[in-house]
Amino acid sequence: MSERPRHDPPIHAPQRLSLQSTLFEALSCLLTQGLSCVPVGNGEPARSFLSTRTLLQAWHDGLPGETPIAQLSLDTAASLPDEAIGADTLIDGLPLLLWLKDRDGRFLIVNRSFAEACGQPTPMAVIGRSDPDLWPAEVADAQRADDLAVMASGRPRTRVEQLPHQGRPLWFETFKAPARGHDGQIIGTLGFACDVNERVLAEAGARRNERQLTDVLATIGEGIWDWDIASGIVRHNRMWCQMLGHPEDALAHTRDGFLARVHPDDRSGVNAAIEACLQGGSHTIEYRLRHAAGDYIWVRDRGGVVESTPDGQPLRMVGSMTDITALRITSEALHESQARYQQVFESVQEVIFQTDARGHWQLLNPAWEDISGYPVAETLGRSFLDHLHPDDREARREALRPLVERREDSCTATLRLVRRDGRMRWVDLAVHAIVDGHNRLVGTSGTLNDVTARVAAEDHLRLTASVFRHARESIIITDPESRILEVNDSFCTLTGYRRAEVIGQNTRLLRSDRHDEAFYAEMWNTLLANGVWQGETWNRKKNGELFAQLGNISAVRNEAGQTTHYVGLFSDITELKENQRQLEHLAYHDSLTQLPNRSLLADRMQMALAQAKRNGTLAAVAYLDLDGFKPVNDRLGHDTGDRLLVEIARRLLASTRTGDTVARLGGDEFVLIYNGLEHADECEQVFKRLLATIAEPIVIDGNELRVTASIGVTLCPLDGSDPDTLLRHADQAMYLAKQGGRNGYHLFNPERDRQLRAHRDAQIRVESALWAGELELHYQPKIDSLTDALIGVEALIRWKHPELGLRLPGEFLPSVSESSFEIELGNWVLATAVAQLDSWRAAGLATPMSVNISARHLAHPDFVPHLKRVLDAHPDVDPELLQLEVLESATLGDMGHIADIMAACNALGVSFAIDDFGTGYGSMSSLRRLPVRSIKIDRSIVHNMLDDADDMATVQGMIGLASAFHREVIASGVETPRHRQALLQLGCHLVQGHGIARPMPAARMQRWMRAHATRH
Repeated sequence: MSERPRHDPPIHAPQRLSLQSTLFEALSCLLTQGLSCVPVGNGEPARSFLSTRTLLQAWHDGLPGETPIAQLSLDTAASLPDEAIGADTLIDGLPLLLWLKDRDGRFLIVNRSFAEACGQPTPMAVIGRSDPDLWPAEVADAQRADDLAVMASGRPRTRVEQLPHQGRPLWFETFKAPARGHDGQIIGTLGFACDVNERVLAEAGARRNERQLTDVLATIGEGIWDWDIASGIVRHNRMWCQMLGHPEDALAHTRDGFLARVHPDDRSGVNAAIEACLQGGSHTIEYRLRHAAGDYIWVRDRGGVVESTPDGQPLRMVGSMTDITALRITSEALHESQARYQQVFESVQEVIFQTDARGHWQLLNPAWEDISGYPVAETLGRSFLDHLHPDDREARREALRPLVERREDSCTATLRLVRRDGRMRWVDLAVHAIVDGHNRLVGTSGTLNDVTARVAAEDHLRLTASVFRHARESIIITDPESRILEVNDSFCTLTGYRRAEVIGQNTRLLRSDRHDEAFYAEMWNTLLANGVWQGETWNRKKNGELFAQLGNISAVRNEAGQTTHYVGLFSDITELKENQRQLEHLAYHDSLTQLPNRSLLADRMQMALAQAKRNGTLAAVAYLDLDGFKPVNDRLGHDTGDRLLVEIARRLLASTRTGDTVARLGGDEFVLIYNGLEHADECEQVFKRLLATIAEPIVIDGNELRVTASIGVTLCPLDGSDPDTLLRHADQAMYLAKQGGRNGYHLFNPERDRQLRAHRDAQIRVESALWAGELELHYQPKIDSLTDALIGVEALIRWKHPELGLRLPGEFLPSVSESSFEIELGNWVLATAVAQLDSWRAAGLATPMSVNISARHLAHPDFVPHLKRVLDAHPDVDPELLQLEVLESATLGDMGHIADIMAACNALGVSFAIDDFGTGYGSMSSLRRLPVRSIKIDRSIVHNMLDDADDMATVQGMIGLASAFHREVIASGVETPRHRQALLQLGCHLVQGHGIARPMPAARMQRWMRAHATRH
């Protein structure tokens, strides 16, 4: 028993508590005075109060009775509860034993907990009785002595003592105080008792373990070291000093001082082991340490990080060191084997055991003491049944019966083990039979594993499963690959799927078409980076109906930080989204016609501009004003006018395509946006048809009404690059249409249209040239300056114009650039070039050929399949003879996509070269990320290199850059021998240009090939 002296207020002290008063004292004050609250502190007037509600909550939170009330959240006068908790509620609600006795020791008041502790059914069964009626004589005598002492001193006392509780002794923290009447006279005692049995037993166990650890460290036969990483000091026990012949004043030194004693050949290994250990885990290493006598001894050092900061930074390492010199010399191999077994046997967390045929322990590892509390030496020779819960002993016999009867060689069971301290632990038992040569059981071996936490977790999971099933929110659990593992009932109710229909399915099952892949990619990026994603999603029910949900997805990670599951929690917000949609519709649409209003029109115009720029098309913005609407409004009234406007809006919508826009600015003014036009000529057909549609009669209430429209049209991006400018141009054109007689349209800036028509005519002329056979390929040689050997040719397109003669690519290719015909022309060039390779192959010539490919052509979805078809049409042509040249500027867009296309072509055997290298401002990135074999230095840089030091330095840098990335480099535009010589000196010997040979037709190129040896 223990007792604490107290300093109590005088009998007639005012009803006030100090901040240092304990929960016991506060409870005594409230109960004996019948108060619902009591002021706290010494100030006047009182600023803080302790209410019965706050005190009751403190007991339910598990705070000890000696806790000062300063640690509670006290009430103010304003925050005191409106309804005070009465004495009866307080007494019955306290999680502790409570009683009030008169001076003769008879119980006047007890709560239910006290009655149950006495073995009585109700508090009334205790009222009027005294301690001898309830407790054994020695307990009753002790209680009466305490009561008399408290009444005699007039002071409360607190002590920790053992009391009977439902037939067995438990430790309680008891508080007894004198109970006073209204006149201040002591009329009895008031007491409380709080169950502290678990805390007392834990403290006793901790003290016992600490004593055992001190004894072990004092007598252990190994050198122990303790490294405080922050200070850098390493401390040892006396055994370490004795082992190395050092005096005891060497018990502490720095890490460097320790490493200085390590054999020079072993220091790197020791350092590596320590550093690896600091990154996590532990180490066991053998090395040589210098003895005080000067020679070296072999030691085995085991250590590990035992203390770290919350973020994982190591603070302290502890380990042991053993002198293994003699063992290493005599039987190193045997000792290492035994040491490894012993280390596993002693350090494994599972109990390893062996028994005889009767089930008596013959072998146990130290883990047994951890799990049971019994020393191994005390347990050996006893049976496992002695330690099992009585209710599980028969289950153990039944589990082992197949083993004993030799029907099985192993068996398992989950049983309850009773520890030495009386606590229970759940264990997994795994047993294997040990038999003799006649298959007779002579013993068993196996393991015991403490699974108390797992069993508790399973109980918790069962509770969680109940919450999971009955939650109103939709819950879904998946594995890391988004396969559905579990859903709750709310999920099934919301989606219409039965549980069995979705288990094992991917969550894509629920996706709607409301979100693109970029949305889901961003969701996953957020989830992977932060472990949680929150937001709104649209999904699809089993019946196809869409629904909106708001919620979050959280990653569940294991101790290693790896994601094992994802848990999604969602609420149905479909109705909320529909209300939101209606509000947004009202904000961005005209209330009469339901067409987009001026606010939404601005967004649509921005989208039209972006689409036209991206696709290389035109968008027509039309400003429409009705002719003759005002007389209808004036003559027949606004209601008829409104119905007329609604009909006009319907006709305008019917005249447009999906993706176009019809908006009402107000009154009888409308704006239309037509997307995806190729040229201005399309406007004539569109707006003539629109005017005819508007002019058709409209019958309203028997009245045949006729109106027309004046329309102003502007084209973007030709006539402007912002919505305000385009709308102004269209408005100006509309007034011109009205001035021109109404019922017509006017196109803003016709000069632009004439320019577009001329561009289109030029494009058509090139197309006709292809079909007329006027286009052909010429070939320019590439040589090795070191040997004058031919290394390949470049295919270059030419137009043999019937009137203008031979035209170069720069004179006609710009007119087809970025058009659909550009792809068709590129396919023709590829097919012609490969056919020429096949022709030269048949003539006994195998010369590599490079072909120029535009960026648009390369990025076309059919490029790789078309290239494969061309190669398949000429199976005898070696694909490695074909190289595709791409302008450097073409690689500066989506480089990842370009790299994928190039890789697909490489797989066919076709290589790549970057043409005009050095002009695209992405040289380093292109070389690093693209799978190209060669680079060609732009001819403009080569041409000026002899006169411009900057160009000379640029060429030199490009050659070095190509060499660093292991790329072949070719210089184009070599005009003179001086260029050729300068390039050789810089390390570039592959050249091309008019100084070597001009491009020539295929027949002439074939003769040139035969005159120049081809380098392979």
